[in-house]
Amino acid sequence: MIHSMTAFARAEQAGTNGTLTWELRSVNHRYLEPHLRLPDAFRDLEGAVREALRNGLSRGKVECTLRIAEDSAGKPLQVDRERAAQLVAAAESVASLIKHPAPLNPLEVLSWPGVLVADAADPQALNKAALSLFKQALDELKQSRSREGHELAKLLNERL
Repeated sequence: MIHSMTAFARAEQAGTNGTLTWELRSVNHRYLEPHLRLPDAFRDLEGAVREALRNGLSRGKVECTLRIAEDSAGKPLQVDRERAAQLVAAAESVASLIKHPAPLNPLEVLSWPGVLVADAADPQALNKAALSLFKQALDELKQSRSREGHELAKLLNERL
């Protein structure tokens, strides 16, 4: 059976911590060449996603993008005061080395990793949900490639 190399798939799942969305795009390529775009919190998934791709597809340039839209409505912001104090102390230490240092901006302090603490979602459960959703998107991509290949086969047979 003929399979198209060009396809698109999207899978989305809403959960208690937000909405996970996978988008997969594939184009023709001689070998399997995956390109992954994952949020930092999901970097542990990279190996499992690559393995699922190797098991599911044999070729194609495949772009896989994971997005999470966190549901933070109604949740109070939590500041890790100890981490913020360490950051301010380090900034003041460096500022003492500079003749005319710029003033420290509180919003910049809040933007540093670990200062604003989100609700501690179970990372294992999130990874499991994301991997399961990826497999759904991969199945959809394979079905799309198959449908497109079926249409291509009909066109080729008509021409012959």
